[in-house]
Amino acid sequence: MNMAAMGRRVMARPDNRIEIEGFEPRPPGPSEVMIATEVTLISAGTELAMLAEGHEAFCPGYSNVGRVVALGHDVEGFGIGDRALSLGCHASHVTVSAAPASIVRVPETVSPEEAAFGVLGSVSAHGVRKARLEMGEYVLVTGMGLVGQLALQFAAQAGCETLIASDLSESRLAIAHELTGAVTLNPATCKIAEEIERITEGRGLDCIIEASGYPDHLPELFDLARIGGRILLLGSIWHRTVEVDFMPFHLKELTLIGAHQPKCPTVATPAFPWTQQYNRSQTLKMIGDGRLNVRRLITHILPCTEAAEAYRLLCEERDRALGVVLDFR
Repeated sequence: MNMAAMGRRVMARPDNRIEIEGFEPRPPGPSEVMIATEVTLISAGTELAMLAEGHEAFCPGYSNVGRVVALGHDVEGFGIGDRALSLGCHASHVTVSAAPASIVRVPETVSPEEAAFGVLGSVSAHGVRKARLEMGEYVLVTGMGLVGQLALQFAAQAGCETLIASDLSESRLAIAHELTGAVTLNPATCKIAEEIERITEGRGLDCIIEASGYPDHLPELFDLARIGGRILLLGSIWHRTVEVDFMPFHLKELTLIGAHQPKCPTVATPAFPWTQQYNRSQTLKMIGDGRLNVRRLITHILPCTEAAEAYRLLCEERDRALGVVLDFR
């Protein structure tokens, strides 16, 4: 069977090479659906970190949008032709669970390219919920990758006194300011501590959402936070270590919060109804009604056959590449 008749998928090799290979899609089993992929979104933080670790060959990705083409028995709520967002990888066909935590219907008001942001949106939404932002707070989001950009937009809905974004990329900071009006700070061109002192009038930051994934910043973040402040770790801190003096943390009575989206519940309770599937559906709803702008975050839409170039852009041209979508149509 030739590749045209088979499926196509992106494969990451142990030596970091990205290739396209043919494969035979697996028919859906009970409570599964098969999706013919339209587009996928690269999650740069997680995927590039996994590539750097040199895993065995694998098909990366978990932000897949396409049309349902086959149903296993016992599947309810989906029909042939429905557009769905799933946790499927970068492949022309994916067979995934039809459980609510794995798949969500895409509203007609949301394009496939925009819908692909639903999973990363739920990552940011989970973090912002755990940060428990309040009206009138001074909030800094560090790292203006996709997760940081989305967290900044969600935080803008919370009524904070002042939103601040920091990154080393001026182009990413420009997008952040355009979409949220946030004050932008580049550590390469300003003294962050002095700027925070000025912006908060000496109070310090109420909450810091760390979305860069680099724990080296923690000692500095301790200094920027006010007494009783909160620091939320949202970025993929992928097996990185840093030596930290916790005395400033102790003296300021700070709170350090971890936010790992897969730990978000998949079963709602009266005390916590914000499940993974709720956050994904809410993200898609906010994209559809204009409260969340992800179209501006897309810098590249490339054919899936150019996946190697897509990863190269994210690795080597950070000022140019932000939201990189692979097109399987």
